[in-house]
Amino acid sequence: MMPKLKLFVLLLISTFGFAQTKALYEKSVEAYKSKDYVQFLKLAKQLDSIRPAHPTFTYNLASAYALNGQKEEALLVLKRMVLANNTVPFENDSDFESIKNDNGFKELLQLKVFQSKTIKNSIEKLRLSEKDLHPEGLFYLEKQKLWLSSSIRNKKIVSFDASGKCSDWFTDCLYSVFALKADHDQKYLWVVCSAIPEMNGFTKVLDGKSEILKIDISSKKLIKRYTIEGNHVFGDIAVAKNNDVFISDSAEPIIYKIENDNLILWKDLRNQAFNLQGITFNKNESKLFIADYLKGICVLDIKTKKEHWLEFPNEVSKKGIDGLVFYKNSLIAIENGVVPIRIMRYKLNDSETKIIDFTVLDNNREEFNEPALAALVHDKLYFFANSPWKFYDKNFQLDESKFENPKLFELDLEKPLSKF
Repeated sequence: MMPKLKLFVLLLISTFGFAQTKALYEKSVEAYKSKDYVQFLKLAKQLDSIRPAHPTFTYNLASAYALNGQKEEALLVLKRMVLANNTVPFENDSDFESIKNDNGFKELLQLKVFQSKTIKNSIEKLRLSEKDLHPEGLFYLEKQKLWLSSSIRNKKIVSFDASGKCSDWFTDCLYSVFALKADHDQKYLWVVCSAIPEMNGFTKVLDGKSEILKIDISSKKLIKRYTIEGNHVFGDIAVAKNNDVFISDSAEPIIYKIENDNLILWKDLRNQAFNLQGITFNKNESKLFIADYLKGICVLDIKTKKEHWLEFPNEVSKKGIDGLVFYKNSLIAIENGVVPIRIMRYKLNDSETKIIDFTVLDNNREEFNEPALAALVHDKLYFFANSPWKFYDKNFQLDESKFENPKLFELDLEKPLSKF
């Protein structure tokens, strides 16, 4: 997961430029105040295209449509906003006076209530003994019957047993450890690490540094560090059966690959993506699915590198996807950038080009604050429900009095589901 405090600034700089976007926003405010609603709508559309799913830009776009008498468009944008955050209090805003009596507006109020319903399908399995670990990724070494967890805060990998007792497994990490994946034979563990303020020992000179570690599992010895210049936050990794390794970058929307034992830029998505997160293969490993925190899910053909974006049903939000796992022609998505936090299953068509159905697996759980990456073990999904991203102060010190020990949850994907 990309640290939220950095996300907005990075997006503005990488997509259009912070100064230009700020200037456009100020012009839109001036147009609104002077009641030049035609200009307000024009600028609101431009801002929404620059930075989709931004709370303020989305709200202002809905307002601009309503003030220009474009009721249907206003309701569609409001629905998009409610699906992403059902706590936004738009009901009494006079900007929407023209649509308050419409059935569509009343349905949105019902949708806000519906989105708050609790769905519980996953269960807590254990709690880790190391409270300040701040786990993100995890992986199960099946040959060794051993669980591994990454640590954002303490820059290491720990193993843990059935009671949750943690033991240091690998500590020669320079930066926060995000994701862990082993090769098909579980000979090597591939690890993505990035320097962020939440880690112990962070200094500004380290900002933007990232690396990939290749570790021999049996000996726990480091085989190689892969580094690249620039400003990066390597967030997730996918390792193919043929040992191809792909990495998503959250600081810049680029997919990297380890090829001929070198870390290379494999696919540049800067012209269309914003903030890359979870990455996963389809079953035959002919495609990569990559979550974008703002735009949804990108599909990349491994051979041609051609991409397309999955269309989402109108009843769900494409915003806020972090962890992403492929399972039986479906994508399991952990959505922690929406309110409330939820876990979704998106069923794909046979050609894996379109979402044809969806299921809410978990929704509005009080334990979720906030889940990120996930590990699939046979038919069960595992994830940490309570990574303490929100409990760092302005100096990035972690207040342990505000959260509980890391909770590992299990979601049986073959078990009959509870619903609203």
